[in-house]
Amino acid sequence: MNKYYGSETMVVYIIISLFAIYGFINLINDIIGKIKVGCSSCGGRLCLYPYPGDEGLEGKIRSIFLNEVTEKIGTDGFLYIKLEEDDPNRKLVEKLCAQYPRLVLMDNLNWGRIKDEKQKISERERVSNG
Repeated sequence: MNKYYGSETMVVYIIISLFAIYGFINLINDIIGKIKVGCSSCGGRLCLYPYPGDEGLEGKIRSIFLNEVTEKIGTDGFLYIKLEEDDPNRKLVEKLCAQYPRLVLMDNLNWGRIKDEKQKISERERVSNG
């Protein structure tokens, strides 16, 4: 009876060790991925320009944030969305903007903000590089 008890516990320890090694490798892989990609102000911008009345817009926005798409592709971490003036989804997107602080509803007034920020960043880089 002792013979079998010892070999069974050894198998359990081996399986647990394999899971621990697998988890550690995944942790290191995730950390390296976040360091390589990362979010930075110098990164790109993710802009969404849906057609007016898009019925699946809420699901698309929520899935982008739940799956951390903006972080994974190396953007600045924000999702910029441009809607037409008479789009019926405007109230829905405004509600989602309150829920997701990294969702930016672009109006005609602040649409140029993306270009302006990019120019400011490139000017700062030129000045710091000498």
